[in-house]
Amino acid sequence: MEITTSYKQRRTDLLTYLKGSIGILKAAPHMTRSNDTEFQFRQNSNFKYFTGFSEQESILVITPNNNIKFHLFVRPKNELQELWTGKRMGVDKAKSILDIDEVYSIDDFAEKIIDLLPDHDAVYCDLFGDNSFMQDMLGYIKQTQTKYRKSSLISPYKLGDIKHFTKNLRLTKDTNEIQFMKRAAQVSSKAHIAAMAKAAPNVNESEVAALIEYICKKEGAPSLAYESIVAGGDNANTLHYIANNQKLNDGDLLLIDAGAEFNLYASDVTRTFPINGTFSGIQKDVYLLVLDAQKSCINMSLPGKSLIEIHNEARKILTQGLIDLKVLSGSLDENITESHYKKYYPHGTSHWLGMDVHDECHYHTEKRKDIQLAKGMVFTIEPGLYFPKSDKSIRSELQGIGIRIEDDILMTAIGHENLTSQIPKEIKEVEDVCRRPLQELQ
Repeated sequence: MEITTSYKQRRTDLLTYLKGSIGILKAAPHMTRSNDTEFQFRQNSNFKYFTGFSEQESILVITPNNNIKFHLFVRPKNELQELWTGKRMGVDKAKSILDIDEVYSIDDFAEKIIDLLPDHDAVYCDLFGDNSFMQDMLGYIKQTQTKYRKSSLISPYKLGDIKHFTKNLRLTKDTNEIQFMKRAAQVSSKAHIAAMAKAAPNVNESEVAALIEYICKKEGAPSLAYESIVAGGDNANTLHYIANNQKLNDGDLLLIDAGAEFNLYASDVTRTFPINGTFSGIQKDVYLLVLDAQKSCINMSLPGKSLIEIHNEARKILTQGLIDLKVLSGSLDENITESHYKKYYPHGTSHWLGMDVHDECHYHTEKRKDIQLAKGMVFTIEPGLYFPKSDKSIRSELQGIGIRIEDDILMTAIGHENLTSQIPKEIKEVEDVCRRPLQELQ
């Protein structure tokens, strides 16, 4: 039977990495959008992973050398503030619901942390997060050293990056995490299929982007996992194109890279298809080349393989294809060794997927060996080829074509599961969906 990891178990697992050091995880802050308005709040992934708590202005402190191990600081109840910004869980309710040893008001953090730091030789937190918080922590460490300078208790003498430990723990997903990611993938699939039907000559990229967001929210995903890329024609050759404001042109391709987020778990999907519903000859040739590379990479997604092996497979197939298309000259080995393919395939083939689109997990072991794929790992496979209009070294029929195909892959005990396989990518299936009225798909 599959076992779902509790938040308490995750914290306990983190204890084994911290050993004699204290660990601190801080909730995400609200980010100002302009003057008196803020961006939509999204909880810090690591904080949510170890607490299950979704409120801002909160801090988790883990003290391995204390009798009480887990301490959570949260906003206290405040009737006036809650009138404006919504209900708070408060100290008492948080202690009863979140299964934390001790819960305090966030207002007491500066005083309380001085008593939690002693008897730990280091402090591990997010070194690349909130700079002002890091400055505060340095101050707290200094105060602790001063207060306990004549005590037999040691005081922390260094700061470390807690993500070095959390990256290990987040690599393998449990049953609940997998279900959340499957749900995000299902929602994304509906959005991509609708976008294929919606796109047509003279439709604006913004209309397609709006439809994707609408369907994701309609299907229960409160937000997208990242800013959608809806790139018609040559716009696809800007890898992170997010303007999404140009008219779609007859005869061009449309590249859409968009994914829903469900309970903070991401999907990440890309499809490329003809705006008028029919691939031209050269478009079809390039598309089939990218599709062949992706299929081969998916097929080799087996326990014991690594993401670098998958990338090597993609670049081998794409480089040979570039030679066949007469974009590159010379031998396959020469073009790979000299990285000539990178002009047209500049990115990697895979990245980890989870609470972050590019999930913060290690790619190598401490012995600098590539991480081997195993049950519960989730990653993308996304080969692509890009031929900007500005590149006059290639023949004109290739200029302006940008193609990427991306799916989300879950490792199983004996193989893999493609979480986004519902979205068409075979030529005939893609063209059929592109030609169907949008109303038939809703």
